[in-house]
Amino acid sequence: MTRLQSILSACAVFLSCSFADASVPPPPPAPPADLPEAYDGYATESLWYAYLFWVLGETVTRREAAFEALGLPGYSDDEGAWRTELEGPSYSAISWWIPAGTLFAFEEVCPVSAGYSNPQGCLWRYREAAFEARAHDIHAIVYDTFEGAIFAAHLARQGVPPDAVTRDYRSDFGQAAEVHARLDAMIVTQDVRADTCPGISEGIEALAQIELPLSPYGPPDDMPPPPPPAPPSGDTQILSIPAGYFPDMDVTITIESNGAGSMRGLMDDLVGPVRACIDSYAD
Repeated sequence: MTRLQSILSACAVFLSCSFADASVPPPPPAPPADLPEAYDGYATESLWYAYLFWVLGETVTRREAAFEALGLPGYSDDEGAWRTELEGPSYSAISWWIPAGTLFAFEEVCPVSAGYSNPQGCLWRYREAAFEARAHDIHAIVYDTFEGAIFAAHLARQGVPPDAVTRDYRSDFGQAAEVHARLDAMIVTQDVRADTCPGISEGIEALAQIELPLSPYGPPDDMPPPPPPAPPSGDTQILSIPAGYFPDMDVTITIESNGAGSMRGLMDDLVGPVRACIDSYAD
């Protein structure tokens, strides 16, 4: 049994490889002390958290938007374009630690000029969206753009009374365009094909060689112990692998983790070769 087979076998047995000691991030920053207690009846603290939590939530939506923007259609009438022929493994990691998290997918893509029946020249493609930022970078956006008086006037025009702005209230207060522009500037995307990054095919071929036992009865006697868990984190990781060996039905194997060592090892084998060639471009 190969290392990759061992990892996937362990994950398949437990279905959810979790790490119970995931750490909790520190609380978000309070409003600056030099601000007034309220603006036209709207408590400053309420305005601050309504805006702060909206900005934090947008780190997820903007990363998703950047990832989806890299998607290719399954059909195009542009002879010079590429299209998606087959969807491969995909991954999402959402973290309590804003703005950590990654989205990626492997897809087989074909040149439109090759036609749609047994096309030639198809290649595996890798696309990814992730933030190159830390929590303080996101908090800086809030500090820079918080305008209590303008926010209060915005709510008053909308007919939102002060007592409606609770800790659960969320609003962009008309600042969406500026916030989105600053968040988008922190997102790094990757869009590479196997013709320039052979590591993409290496990861796919490693998955293709796996014989995954789907028994619910537990691991076999010769199963090696799982690798040590990853350092404490708040990541929720989901890896979806389409199982193409069932020609008459759609089957997807889903592996979920919160920092399990098995997931870390699997990701090293799947994405490690891709990261190596992407990093070589940067060098």
